[in-house]
Amino acid sequence: MSLASTIQKMTRSLPAPVAQLGESILGDKCYDVLVRDVSFLTPPPYPSELAPCAQLALSKIIGIGIVVASSIIKLPQIAKLLSSRSAVGVSIAGTALEAASYLGMLSYAVGAGFPFSTYGEQAFLWIQDVSVLLLLLVYSGRSAMAVGVVPVVLGTAYYLVLDVPGPSMAFRTTLQAVTIPLNLASKIPQIITIFKSKSTGQLSAVSVFAYMAGSVARVFTTLQEVDDKIVLAGAVLAALLNGVLVVQMVMYWGGATPAADKDKKKK
Repeated sequence: MSLASTIQKMTRSLPAPVAQLGESILGDKCYDVLVRDVSFLTPPPYPSELAPCAQLALSKIIGIGIVVASSIIKLPQIAKLLSSRSAVGVSIAGTALEAASYLGMLSYAVGAGFPFSTYGEQAFLWIQDVSVLLLLLVYSGRSAMAVGVVPVVLGTAYYLVLDVPGPSMAFRTTLQAVTIPLNLASKIPQIITIFKSKSTGQLSAVSVFAYMAGSVARVFTTLQEVDDKIVLAGAVLAALLNGVLVVQMVMYWGGATPAADKDKKKK
């Protein structure tokens, strides 16, 4: 028995829940081509569906990887803020705008019914952005504002994402379009903050570089799975702006902000 035949026998006898999960991710046709028939292991000529199904599978793997990685991507940033108990070098306005942009994109993706693997990271990033925002407010002496922000943020998120039927698709589309300039506006304050201080302050290098890698990968998955120019434009813009932050992180690595210098002198 050939290797392909052996693997076919194994994949065709997978437990029903596993097979159903595979079909839900790849679709019936691509699941048959890649899993049940393992066409890539059989002698040519290969079925015409093999190439597009292989691209889809790669996109799904990358997309799921992005979602999983995004669930922890900002934890280094949160840990750094908790450790330093300082908001130096991290833009409050930029963080708030970024959280708003993720919420808008999330609302549109849910309303449009896109595969979770193409947008799931937005939910995790939004949660982490809100956490960072609250810490920044507390460590900048605005604890009362932090308390007031919580119900507003949670109420808005419920209406835009979880409420059924929620806002109309026309409104969601407008939100998605607004996220493009909003995303730009979210990164500009942070870029300006770093440029002025010549330091990355409490900004986490791990988060910045991971963000860049994730945004580039998301451009690929968007091209493969989402036929939406607005979503693609947002993904490309995010990758470009994250690239600027990566360049700044390299340029100003280890620089000290004036505020940090003052704190050291006081100690």
